[in-house]
Amino acid sequence: MKINWRLIRYIFGVLMLMEAGFMGLSTVVALYYRSTAGESDWWTLLLGTLVTAAAGFGTWYSSREHSNRITTREGFLVVSLSWLFFCFFSMIPLRLSGACGDISSAFLEAMSGFTTTGCTTILDLESQPHGILFWRHLMQWMGGLGIVVFSLALMPLIGAGATQVFGAETNGLAVDKLRPKIDETARRLWGIYVLMTTACAVLYGLGDMDWFDAICHSFSTLASGGFSTHSDSIGHFHSAYIEYVCIVFLFLTSVNFNLFYMLTKGHIGMIWKNEELRWFTGAVIGFTVLFMVLNTLTRLNGQMPAEELAALGDGSLECTLRASMFHTLSIISSAGYQAEYFDYNLWGTIFWLPTLLMMVMGGCSSSTAGGLKVVRFVVLIKNGRNQFLHALLPRSYSNVRLNGHPLSNDAVFKILAMLSIYLMLLVISIFILQCFGLNFETSIGTAVSALGNTGPALGDTGPAFTWAWLPAGAKWYLSFMMLVGRLEIFTVMVIFTPMFWKK
Repeated sequence: MKINWRLIRYIFGVLMLMEAGFMGLSTVVALYYRSTAGESDWWTLLLGTLVTAAAGFGTWYSSREHSNRITTREGFLVVSLSWLFFCFFSMIPLRLSGACGDISSAFLEAMSGFTTTGCTTILDLESQPHGILFWRHLMQWMGGLGIVVFSLALMPLIGAGATQVFGAETNGLAVDKLRPKIDETARRLWGIYVLMTTACAVLYGLGDMDWFDAICHSFSTLASGGFSTHSDSIGHFHSAYIEYVCIVFLFLTSVNFNLFYMLTKGHIGMIWKNEELRWFTGAVIGFTVLFMVLNTLTRLNGQMPAEELAALGDGSLECTLRASMFHTLSIISSAGYQAEYFDYNLWGTIFWLPTLLMMVMGGCSSSTAGGLKVVRFVVLIKNGRNQFLHALLPRSYSNVRLNGHPLSNDAVFKILAMLSIYLMLLVISIFILQCFGLNFETSIGTAVSALGNTGPALGDTGPAFTWAWLPAGAKWYLSFMMLVGRLEIFTVMVIFTPMFWKK
């Protein structure tokens, strides 16, 4: 069966018109600060809006006559290529404004935004105009719950085929339909997303942030993105209140959004019965305690330089607890924010392995967090236990059970296959980055960060550094790895198989 390119172009046209609308909102912000602060970035955003709108309208208008037939194959194409189109047009104002030094840096910045990775190529955020800063954060907010899920909330045009697109966009272990129709499900998810973003912005604004910073940081917090309006990230505000607000919302945004819908329906008991949530909560508590212990032991060792010792905090129980919780939620949610204390690049190598493990694991399925997702680790652990039991008692056999229900072997095999491909991609990426001149330590951290959509890495791409210095080839390759990680490997990689293109 031939690919329905006319329908795909039609969907791309609608998506680009939506992107132009959001870029137009950023243009309004830029025009406001032109009148109040004399900033001149409005024309770059306006030009980007017009170019994106023209491309979207032309693509949409030229393919109005189309068939609504859409298969899983077209769903993969729509999702994968739409992210590339979004990043291509989004980088226009980033490059023209001078925020990013070259095209490769601008594309990496856009991909980092839409995939909610959070790494940046901008050297001095404080010097950037408000319109560009707002657009960066709005990109992350759109990418947080998925630009295609958002389009489905407003675009029932693909009818019954919406399931193929929705499944490719939310490529988790399973997709729960909260409502009978996919577009209703998408609207419910985005409604919850908007309400949580509003609550987060209000709480930030009641603290030490002005309302512009509060709105921007609420966008990147709910998206688990980690973009900030300041080079020092959350640590710029020197506020325990801001850090606690961030901790709470990073936890919430790492939880399966389907559970929030159950909460609105009064199904409180069903929430805690969710195994993934229990495992995720246990992981957050466990890593927090581990970092508190490592913090205390490192401090008692007494051999750290004064600068590195200061990065661990003032030594009080409250500061150690807050810094450990912030670091745990910042990394496991894939946000990558940095607080006032606990710069893990300064603590020593003993902190790096658990940090990398959190980058790989990530948050819950159907959340805005990155990583492989906790539910997959739960299934792998249970499957490993079953294999041990089968080795001891060859005649015994039991399915992996999740939330009281048995999983099919296909689901378990898919997780094992995904882990295998992830490890292969990770090894290949480390080698490729070394070929670009990165040292081994930096290559490992950068590869894990890109695939897990975390942002800060290790070594020369750690939390205190930008990615602007990377070679152009490395930036393009890492942009691709961010997309692969955001769409959970299969959605993108399947396009490169010969069978995908066979009729």
